[in-house]
Parts: sequence; structure tokens; C-alpha cells
Amino acid sequence: MKNELITELRKVGEADNTDVLMKLKQVIATYTGPSMTAEGARNAFSKVLAKARNGDMQLVGRKTSDMAVVISLRDLAALIRSSSQSVGSALDEVGFRPLGRRLVVSTRKDHKP
Repeated sequence: MKNELITELRKVGEADNTDVLMKLKQVIATYTGPSMTAEGARNAFSKVLAKARNGDMQLVGRKTSDMAVVISLRDLAALIRSSSQSVGSALDEVGFRPLGRRLVVSTRKDHKP
């Protein structure tokens, strides 16, 4: 599975619930192609499986709220692992670079514990 797709899917997960399904559909379709009808997926099931095994997902269905996604177990595991990233990974992802020196922060003189 492409890292860009994982990043985009993570962004969708951070969105509000109103448009999550539509956003998921758009992101997946952008990276893996348009959806197939259930009949089309059934008739070309070996191709759908091959696509999933090669790291792509396949949307199946017409109505967004009823769509299914065919994904390999390996890619599902990658998605799950990506959602439980470390703080360091999250900082790397947003482009954080350390200052390169230590900062000393003193307490305020008028601060009362």
C-alpha cells in the first residue's frame, strides 16, 4: 500500500463525522480507481483479488453508504499499525526538525506553586 494513501486515509480519520464516508470514497477512488458494481466485482473476482494482493483496494457498490472495500490482510495490518504511531513518527510526518541545541527554561519569579 502506498504511504501517500495511508497519510490521506489518516487525514480522513481526523475529519468530522458528517462527510467521512464521502471523503473515504474520494480518497480511495483517487488512489485505486473507481468503484465497481457488486455484479462487476463478482464477474471479475480474480482480478479484484489480484488488485488487493498487489497493494490496492477496490471499492464495490453504487451507493456510498453501502459500499464495501476489498483490501488485503497485509494492507489492513499496515493501516492498523499506522494509526498507532509513536510521537516521534508523528513529529517526523509533519516535518518537525529539532533545534539542535538545548533550551533552558526557567521558572517565573512571581510563580507560586
